[in-house]
Amino acid sequence: MNKHETTPAAITAEYGGVPIKLDWGRVRAISVALDIGGQAEGAIAVIASAEAGARLRFYNGFLNEHKEQSLIAELFTDAKETPLVLSAPWHRIGSSKHTVHLQYLGHAVRLFVDGVLVDEDWPLGAIDLSDASIQMYTAAERLRIWNEAVSPEPGTPELENRILGIEPATIQYWRPKGFNTGVGDCMPYFDGETFRLYYLFDRRGHASKWGLGAHQWAQISTKDFRSWAHHPIAVGITAEEEGSICTGSVFLKDGVYYAFYAVRATDGSPARLTWAESRDGIHFEKTNASIRMSDRYLLSSVRDPHVYQDNQGIYHMLVTTSLVHEVRNEGCLAHLVSANLTDWEELEPFIVPGYHDEPECSDFFEWNGWHYLIFSNDGQAHYRYSRDPEGPWLRPAMDAFDCVQWRVPKTAPFHGGRRIAAGFLSEPGRYGGELVFREILQRADGALGLGFVPELREGTGSEWTFDDFTVDAMSGFNAKTIGSFDSEYVVTFEVTANYPNMYFGFSLSDSPRFEQGYDVRFEPSARKAGIHRIHASSLQEDEFASIYQVEGLKERVAIEAIIKEGWIDLCVGGTRTLISRTGGGNGNLRFFVQFGSATFERIIVKEITTEGHNRVRR
Repeated sequence: MNKHETTPAAITAEYGGVPIKLDWGRVRAISVALDIGGQAEGAIAVIASAEAGARLRFYNGFLNEHKEQSLIAELFTDAKETPLVLSAPWHRIGSSKHTVHLQYLGHAVRLFVDGVLVDEDWPLGAIDLSDASIQMYTAAERLRIWNEAVSPEPGTPELENRILGIEPATIQYWRPKGFNTGVGDCMPYFDGETFRLYYLFDRRGHASKWGLGAHQWAQISTKDFRSWAHHPIAVGITAEEEGSICTGSVFLKDGVYYAFYAVRATDGSPARLTWAESRDGIHFEKTNASIRMSDRYLLSSVRDPHVYQDNQGIYHMLVTTSLVHEVRNEGCLAHLVSANLTDWEELEPFIVPGYHDEPECSDFFEWNGWHYLIFSNDGQAHYRYSRDPEGPWLRPAMDAFDCVQWRVPKTAPFHGGRRIAAGFLSEPGRYGGELVFREILQRADGALGLGFVPELREGTGSEWTFDDFTVDAMSGFNAKTIGSFDSEYVVTFEVTANYPNMYFGFSLSDSPRFEQGYDVRFEPSARKAGIHRIHASSLQEDEFASIYQVEGLKERVAIEAIIKEGWIDLCVGGTRTLISRTGGGNGNLRFFVQFGSATFERIIVKEITTEGHNRVRR
């Protein structure tokens, strides 16, 4: 167990005092507490080895990750030439005096400010402190160093909220508190009483541990989708050789929760399929067992095990990988079976879908006599369905969930025969984002749709209603502006296209003249809905922010849109959803038509308040 900061330091240095030397060799546990006088330019303190150079460095600088001046700590090990960089923006921690605490435990390094954890990473190797010296600069007042891992005095909840931010009122669009955090792949599981959302906790958009990701399983849970509890890391990195705890699935058997996952190795060797066990679904212990697969598969890409049980009691595991081929490897879902969840036998591949990449984050379930297989390619979830659990797998007219920005969703049942999906809203060029839930809807023919989860609707305040109107523009474009609102609001309306081969929709802009902003455009004849920049090139109106095979656009259809500062979340006819990131302001709202005529009715705008319907507790 880590010792506390009250443990006497091995060395204490004061600014302006005599030079301090230390010769500890290569260490795998160390802690440094640095009292600083506030924000200053440049270097604060450096611990350097005469032979290896800087090993620990604290300084103030501009960091692209935050796009602002930040307190920065760099850690150099003998495993890589480039350091791990931990940081916190000054505008969040404040420019007054602070105690900065860096704790290095070998497999993890953590940065605290006044006892609040502000950043962490997961290193390799040792720190060379042979023939080392401590150099302090004007911003530094005192430095204490231990040749073991010690923890700081914990910060108060009030201080944590001030630095990291307050938990939002709703869990929809949530991300973990912090400066560089995000929700990654989601793994929902319902144990009959509690809906448990396991997810990959991400820092730096997959860039931690020198780009290996260093993801860990975290968890939030609920019994009613209104009150949520945050739990400690469920399956974490506990050894240097673990590059990342990858996506997987959970299964409950005889009172034991089995968490199946793959471990990405730091040396590039094949990923290891394994599992951890828990009696409460919260605290897991790794078994360190290995589930073997044959070399007919590309073992370096083995990941994302999904486990389910059939009607005969046999357990099945679907695993993302590729069939090795002399010309071109074929992405597939490998298929293993077991009678006890611990001993697994390899069968023929479950499906080889034929896409250019591997089918990721698979999901399999039975629902009202239909069997469903979900997998993601290029981050976008597709589904197939069948009356038989072994297929053949039918492709529906529209097989994609939402657009590609809602990444790798997986599903779980809930009370009342419901099924809920969870994925994350991606950021351009970066892994991880905000948590987004959807209600899965099932039609009589087995096809699936998506809607907003009723319990997760935003809290609303002031409300404005508008008279019905018709906009005509048979030979071009025409629009009607209805007003200017705060930056976040919900707009609902019903619209009837009076000519099928037209466009209609609404626009959002920070300008009343709508020089820039975003169009939400519907095309009845193409059965398409899309979100793109006003005056965008037609080449930008693609699948990145579009959905197809949208029913009801030629008739009267109800639209609901949640307008946030960073994205638009759309529900069409209560059965199709589309979420897309946006940029710029969105306070001005207009309705438009192009090459046709449309009637807009029952228009209501509601401001979004900070007091939502959900309660979040830690």
